[in-house]
Amino acid sequence: MKRGAAVVVVLLALAAVATSCVEPLPPTPAEMELIPAGCFRMGNSFGEKRSDELPVHTVSVGAFYMDRFEITKAQWDEVATWAAANGYDIGPADGDGVAADHPVFNVSWYEAVKWANARSERERLMPCYTVGGTVYRTGQSGPDCDWSADGYRLPTEAEWEKAARGGTEGHRFPWSDTDTIQHARANDMSNSFYTYDTSPTRGYHPDYAYDPRPYTSPVGSFAPNGYGLYDMAGNMGELCWDWYDEAYYASSSEIDPRGPAAGEYRVVRGGNWVNYALHCRVTYRGNTEPNSEYDLWGGLPPREDSAVTVSPQRSEGCQTT
Repeated sequence: MKRGAAVVVVLLALAAVATSCVEPLPPTPAEMELIPAGCFRMGNSFGEKRSDELPVHTVSVGAFYMDRFEITKAQWDEVATWAAANGYDIGPADGDGVAADHPVFNVSWYEAVKWANARSERERLMPCYTVGGTVYRTGQSGPDCDWSADGYRLPTEAEWEKAARGGTEGHRFPWSDTDTIQHARANDMSNSFYTYDTSPTRGYHPDYAYDPRPYTSPVGSFAPNGYGLYDMAGNMGELCWDWYDEAYYASSSEIDPRGPAAGEYRVVRGGNWVNYALHCRVTYRGNTEPNSEYDLWGGLPPREDSAVTVSPQRSEGCQTT
Protein backbone atom coordinates (compact mmCIF):
# COMPACT_ATOMS: atom_id res chain seq x y z
CA MET A 1 0.00 0.00 0.00
CA LYS A 2 1.55 3.32 -0.99
CA ARG A 3 2.25 5.99 1.58
CA GLY A 4 1.75 9.74 1.26
CA ALA A 5 -1.69 9.75 -0.33
CA ALA A 6 -4.94 11.28 0.79
CA VAL A 7 -7.36 8.76 2.21
CA VAL A 8 -10.31 9.07 -0.12
CA VAL A 9 -13.36 7.14 -1.25
CA VAL A 10 -15.60 7.92 -4.17
CA LEU A 11 -19.33 8.19 -3.68
CA LEU A 12 -20.99 9.52 -6.82
CA ALA A 13 -24.24 11.41 -7.08
CA LEU A 14 -26.28 11.91 -10.20
CA ALA A 15 -28.72 14.78 -10.71
CA ALA A 16 -32.34 13.78 -10.93
CA VAL A 17 -33.64 15.09 -14.24
CA ALA A 18 -37.00 16.72 -14.49
CA THR A 19 -37.92 19.82 -16.44
CA SER A 20 -40.58 20.85 -13.96
CA CYS A 21 -41.55 20.07 -10.41
CA VAL A 22 -44.59 18.09 -11.60
CA GLU A 23 -42.82 16.04 -14.26
CA PRO A 24 -41.95 12.52 -13.05
CA LEU A 25 -38.30 11.70 -12.46
CA PRO A 26 -36.54 9.01 -14.51
CA PRO A 27 -35.92 5.58 -12.97
CA THR A 28 -33.24 5.55 -10.27
CA PRO A 29 -29.92 4.26 -11.70
CA ALA A 30 -28.64 0.93 -10.40
CA GLU A 31 -26.81 1.09 -7.06
CA MET A 32 -27.90 4.69 -6.51
CA GLU A 33 -30.53 6.34 -4.32
CA LEU A 34 -32.70 9.37 -5.07
CA ILE A 35 -32.19 12.29 -2.71
CA PRO A 36 -35.36 14.36 -3.23
CA ALA A 37 -35.41 18.11 -3.74
CA GLY A 38 -36.35 20.17 -0.73
CA CYS A 39 -35.34 22.38 2.16
CA PHE A 40 -33.51 21.44 5.33
CA ARG A 41 -31.81 23.08 8.28
CA MET A 42 -28.03 22.94 7.77
CA GLY A 43 -25.56 23.28 10.64
CA ASN A 44 -25.13 22.25 14.26
CA SER A 45 -28.01 22.66 16.72
CA PHE A 46 -26.39 20.64 19.53
CA GLY A 47 -24.04 23.29 20.92
CA GLU A 48 -20.74 21.54 20.24
CA LYS A 49 -19.23 25.06 19.98
CA ARG A 50 -17.69 24.69 16.54
CA SER A 51 -18.02 28.10 14.90
CA ASP A 52 -17.68 26.80 11.33
CA GLU A 53 -20.91 24.79 11.78
CA LEU A 54 -22.86 27.98 12.56
CA PRO A 55 -25.17 29.69 12.07
CA VAL A 56 -27.81 27.03 11.49
CA HIS A 57 -29.49 28.10 8.26
CA THR A 58 -32.16 26.84 5.88
CA VAL A 59 -31.12 25.79 2.37
CA SER A 60 -32.95 24.37 -0.63
CA VAL A 61 -31.25 21.58 -2.59
CA GLY A 62 -32.29 20.16 -5.95
CA ALA A 63 -32.94 16.44 -6.39
CA PHE A 64 -29.99 14.20 -7.23
CA TYR A 65 -28.92 10.56 -7.14
CA MET A 66 -26.08 9.36 -4.94
CA ASP A 67 -24.18 6.09 -4.95
CA ARG A 68 -25.60 3.77 -2.31
CA PHE A 69 -22.14 2.57 -1.28
CA GLU A 70 -18.71 4.10 -1.12
CA ILE A 71 -16.75 3.44 -4.29
CA THR A 72 -14.80 0.22 -3.82
CA LYS A 73 -11.25 -0.56 -4.83
CA ALA A 74 -12.66 -2.86 -7.53
CA GLN A 75 -14.79 -0.05 -8.99
CA TRP A 76 -11.89 2.37 -8.87
CA ASP A 77 -9.65 -0.06 -10.74
CA GLU A 78 -12.24 -0.74 -13.44
CA VAL A 79 -12.77 2.94 -14.28
CA ALA A 80 -9.13 3.96 -13.72
CA THR A 81 -7.94 1.25 -16.12
CA TRP A 82 -10.24 2.70 -18.78
CA ALA A 83 -9.09 6.21 -17.91
CA ALA A 84 -5.40 5.38 -18.30
CA ALA A 85 -6.09 4.07 -21.80
CA ASN A 86 -8.15 7.11 -22.80
CA GLY A 87 -6.04 10.17 -22.11
CA TYR A 88 -6.26 10.48 -18.32
CA ASP A 89 -3.25 10.69 -16.02
CA ILE A 90 -4.79 8.41 -13.38
CA GLY A 91 -4.66 4.63 -13.14
CA PRO A 92 -5.46 1.77 -10.76
CA ALA A 93 -2.28 2.39 -8.73
CA ASP A 94 -3.52 5.86 -7.76
CA GLY A 95 -6.05 4.33 -5.39
CA ASP A 96 -5.46 1.86 -2.58
CA GLY A 97 -7.83 -0.52 -0.85
CA VAL A 98 -7.73 -3.22 1.80
CA ALA A 99 -9.70 -5.54 -0.49
CA ALA A 100 -11.86 -5.37 -3.61
CA ASP A 101 -15.05 -4.76 -1.60
CA HIS A 102 -13.52 -2.13 0.70
CA PRO A 103 -13.62 1.60 -0.11
CA VAL A 104 -10.80 2.96 -2.23
CA PHE A 105 -8.51 5.45 -0.49
CA ASN A 106 -5.27 7.38 -0.95
CA VAL A 107 -6.78 9.53 -3.68
CA SER A 108 -6.40 13.31 -3.95
CA TRP A 109 -9.26 15.69 -4.74
CA TYR A 110 -7.85 16.21 -8.25
CA GLU A 111 -7.67 12.46 -8.84
CA ALA A 112 -11.21 12.08 -7.53
CA VAL A 113 -12.77 14.55 -9.97
CA LYS A 114 -10.80 13.11 -12.90
CA TRP A 115 -12.09 9.66 -11.96
CA ALA A 116 -15.64 11.05 -11.93
CA ASN A 117 -15.10 12.47 -15.43
CA ALA A 118 -13.68 9.15 -16.64
CA ARG A 119 -16.66 7.27 -15.24
CA SER A 120 -18.95 9.70 -17.08
CA GLU A 121 -17.18 9.32 -20.42
CA ARG A 122 -17.01 5.56 -20.07
CA GLU A 123 -20.80 5.49 -19.59
CA ARG A 124 -21.34 7.98 -22.44
CA LEU A 125 -22.49 10.76 -20.11
CA MET A 126 -21.39 14.37 -20.35
CA PRO A 127 -18.41 15.05 -18.02
CA CYS A 128 -19.02 17.78 -15.47
CA TYR A 129 -15.45 19.05 -15.02
CA THR A 130 -13.62 21.18 -17.59
CA VAL A 131 -10.53 23.42 -17.72
CA GLY A 132 -10.61 26.14 -20.36
CA GLY A 133 -13.60 24.46 -21.98
CA THR A 134 -11.79 21.11 -22.34
CA VAL A 135 -12.70 17.97 -20.43
CA TYR A 136 -10.48 17.77 -17.35
CA ARG A 137 -8.29 14.68 -17.75
CA THR A 138 -4.76 15.65 -16.66
CA GLY A 139 -2.83 17.93 -14.32
CA GLN A 140 -3.81 19.79 -11.17
CA SER A 141 -5.70 22.81 -12.48
CA GLY A 142 -8.79 23.93 -10.63
CA PRO A 143 -11.66 22.76 -12.89
CA ASP A 144 -14.97 24.44 -13.59
CA CYS A 145 -18.13 22.40 -13.01
CA ASP A 146 -20.91 22.31 -15.59
CA TRP A 147 -23.92 21.91 -13.32
CA SER A 148 -26.17 21.13 -16.30
CA ALA A 149 -24.07 18.12 -17.38
CA ASP A 150 -25.50 14.64 -16.78
CA GLY A 151 -22.18 13.12 -15.71
CA TYR A 152 -20.83 12.16 -12.31
CA ARG A 153 -19.45 14.74 -9.90
CA LEU A 154 -18.63 15.27 -6.25
CA PRO A 155 -21.60 16.41 -4.17
CA THR A 156 -21.72 19.93 -2.86
CA GLU A 157 -21.36 20.26 0.89
CA ALA A 158 -25.08 21.04 1.19
CA GLU A 159 -26.01 18.02 -0.93
CA TRP A 160 -23.80 15.81 1.23
CA GLU A 161 -25.37 16.99 4.49
CA LYS A 162 -28.90 16.62 3.15
CA ALA A 163 -28.09 13.09 1.97
CA ALA A 164 -26.35 12.18 5.23
CA ARG A 165 -29.32 13.28 7.32
CA GLY A 166 -31.43 10.63 5.61
CA GLY A 167 -34.63 12.65 5.36
CA THR A 168 -34.75 13.76 9.01
CA GLU A 169 -33.62 16.91 10.80
CA GLY A 170 -32.26 17.78 14.20
CA HIS A 171 -30.11 14.68 14.67
CA ARG A 172 -26.40 14.39 15.34
CA PHE A 173 -25.72 11.34 13.16
CA PRO A 174 -27.16 9.80 9.96
CA TRP A 175 -29.68 7.76 11.99
CA SER A 176 -32.80 9.17 13.65
CA ASP A 177 -33.54 6.78 16.51
CA THR A 178 -30.78 8.16 18.77
CA ASP A 179 -28.21 10.94 18.87
CA THR A 180 -25.40 8.68 20.09
CA ILE A 181 -22.89 6.52 18.21
CA GLN A 182 -21.60 2.99 18.85
CA HIS A 183 -19.42 0.48 17.01
CA ALA A 184 -22.61 -1.38 16.13
CA ARG A 185 -23.44 1.56 13.85
CA ALA A 186 -20.12 2.74 12.40
CA ASN A 187 -16.42 2.00 11.95
CA ASP A 188 -14.83 4.78 14.01
CA MET A 189 -12.46 5.38 16.94
CA SER A 190 -14.50 5.23 20.16
CA ASN A 191 -13.57 7.43 23.13
CA SER A 192 -15.49 8.09 26.35
CA PHE A 193 -14.48 11.77 26.22
CA TYR A 194 -17.52 12.37 24.00
CA THR A 195 -20.73 11.92 25.98
CA TYR A 196 -22.59 10.98 22.80
CA ASP A 197 -20.17 8.10 22.16
CA THR A 198 -21.79 5.26 24.10
CA SER A 199 -20.07 2.31 22.45
CA PRO A 200 -19.40 -0.58 24.88
CA THR A 201 -16.10 -1.14 23.04
CA ARG A 202 -13.46 1.61 22.99
CA GLY A 203 -10.66 2.47 20.61
CA TYR A 204 -10.68 1.15 17.06
CA HIS A 205 -13.58 -0.99 15.92
CA PRO A 206 -12.79 -4.48 17.28
CA ASP A 207 -13.69 -6.17 13.98
CA TYR A 208 -11.21 -4.02 12.00
CA ALA A 209 -8.53 -3.18 14.55
CA TYR A 210 -5.41 -5.12 13.53
CA ASP A 211 -4.27 -6.09 10.04
CA PRO A 212 -1.62 -5.21 11.29
CA ARG A 213 -3.08 -1.70 11.74
CA PRO A 214 -6.70 -0.53 12.02
CA TYR A 215 -8.45 -0.56 8.66
CA THR A 216 -11.66 0.05 6.73
CA SER A 217 -14.71 -2.19 6.73
CA PRO A 218 -16.30 -3.65 3.58
CA VAL A 219 -18.86 -1.26 2.11
CA GLY A 220 -22.36 -1.84 3.44
CA SER A 221 -21.22 -3.45 6.70
CA PHE A 222 -23.54 -1.27 8.79
CA ALA A 223 -27.19 -0.27 8.48
CA PRO A 224 -28.08 2.43 5.91
CA ASN A 225 -29.65 5.77 6.74
CA GLY A 226 -33.17 6.83 5.80
CA TYR A 227 -32.24 7.40 2.17
CA GLY A 228 -30.60 3.97 1.86
CA LEU A 229 -27.01 5.31 1.94
CA TYR A 230 -24.26 3.42 3.75
CA ASP A 231 -21.21 4.60 5.74
CA MET A 232 -22.20 8.26 5.94
CA ALA A 233 -20.56 8.22 9.38
CA GLY A 234 -17.12 6.69 9.79
CA ASN A 235 -15.24 4.15 7.65
CA MET A 236 -14.03 6.81 5.18
CA GLY A 237 -14.47 10.57 4.93
CA GLU A 238 -16.10 12.12 1.84
CA LEU A 239 -14.69 14.78 -0.46
CA CYS A 240 -17.06 17.52 -1.58
CA TRP A 241 -16.95 20.09 -4.38
CA ASP A 242 -16.85 23.18 -2.15
CA TRP A 243 -13.88 25.25 -1.11
CA TYR A 244 -13.69 25.38 2.68
CA ASP A 245 -14.36 28.68 4.45
CA GLU A 246 -14.86 28.71 8.21
CA ALA A 247 -17.27 31.65 7.98
CA TYR A 248 -19.16 30.56 4.85
CA TYR A 249 -22.44 29.72 6.58
CA ALA A 250 -22.96 33.40 7.44
CA SER A 251 -23.25 34.27 3.72
CA SER A 252 -24.32 30.97 2.16
CA SER A 253 -26.87 31.04 -0.64
CA GLU A 254 -30.30 29.74 0.29
CA ILE A 255 -30.77 27.82 -2.98
CA ASP A 256 -28.26 25.13 -4.05
CA PRO A 257 -25.22 26.62 -2.27
CA ARG A 258 -21.92 25.59 -3.90
CA GLY A 259 -19.39 27.15 -1.56
CA PRO A 260 -16.99 30.07 -1.94
CA ALA A 261 -15.61 31.02 -5.36
CA ALA A 262 -12.03 30.23 -4.32
CA GLY A 263 -9.98 28.91 -1.43
CA GLU A 264 -7.04 26.82 -0.31
CA TYR A 265 -8.79 23.70 0.98
CA ARG A 266 -11.69 21.53 -0.19
CA VAL A 267 -14.41 20.32 2.19
CA VAL A 268 -14.30 16.82 3.69
CA ARG A 269 -17.32 15.27 5.43
CA GLY A 270 -18.34 12.12 7.31
CA GLY A 271 -15.32 11.03 9.36
CA ASN A 272 -13.36 7.80 8.98
CA TRP A 273 -12.20 4.71 10.80
CA VAL A 274 -9.46 6.55 12.73
CA ASN A 275 -11.69 9.52 13.65
CA TYR A 276 -13.64 10.13 16.84
CA ALA A 277 -17.40 10.59 17.24
CA LEU A 278 -16.93 14.35 16.86
CA HIS A 279 -15.80 13.93 13.25
CA CYS A 280 -18.58 11.49 12.37
CA ARG A 281 -21.43 13.93 13.08
CA VAL A 282 -23.47 15.03 10.06
CA THR A 283 -22.50 18.68 10.65
CA TYR A 284 -18.72 18.25 11.07
CA ARG A 285 -16.74 20.18 8.43
CA GLY A 286 -13.24 18.91 7.68
CA ASN A 287 -10.95 20.13 4.93
CA THR A 288 -7.98 19.06 2.81
CA GLU A 289 -5.67 20.60 0.23
CA PRO A 290 -6.84 19.39 -3.20
CA ASN A 291 -3.42 17.98 -4.06
CA SER A 292 -2.70 16.61 -0.60
CA GLU A 293 -1.83 12.99 -0.21
CA TYR A 294 -1.48 12.56 3.49
CA ASP A 295 0.05 9.53 5.10
CA LEU A 296 -2.63 7.12 6.20
CA TRP A 297 -2.08 8.01 9.85
CA GLY A 298 -1.38 11.73 9.61
CA GLY A 299 -4.16 14.24 9.01
CA LEU A 300 -7.82 13.83 8.25
CA PRO A 301 -8.32 11.13 5.61
CA PRO A 302 -11.16 11.92 3.18
CA ARG A 303 -13.03 9.58 0.93
CA GLU A 304 -14.30 10.58 -2.47
CA ASP A 305 -18.01 11.11 -3.03
CA SER A 306 -19.38 11.61 -6.48
CA ALA A 307 -22.68 12.99 -7.56
CA VAL A 308 -24.23 13.06 -10.96
CA THR A 309 -26.57 15.85 -11.96
CA VAL A 310 -29.09 15.90 -14.75
CA SER A 311 -31.13 19.12 -14.69
CA PRO A 312 -31.93 18.75 -11.00
CA GLN A 313 -35.48 19.16 -9.85
CA ARG A 314 -35.24 22.29 -7.73
CA SER A 315 -37.09 23.94 -4.95
CA GLU A 316 -37.48 27.67 -5.61
CA GLY A 317 -36.88 28.64 -2.00
CA CYS A 318 -37.77 27.87 1.58
CA GLN A 319 -40.54 29.33 3.67
CA THR A 320 -39.41 30.58 7.04
CA THR A 321 -41.51 31.19 10.10
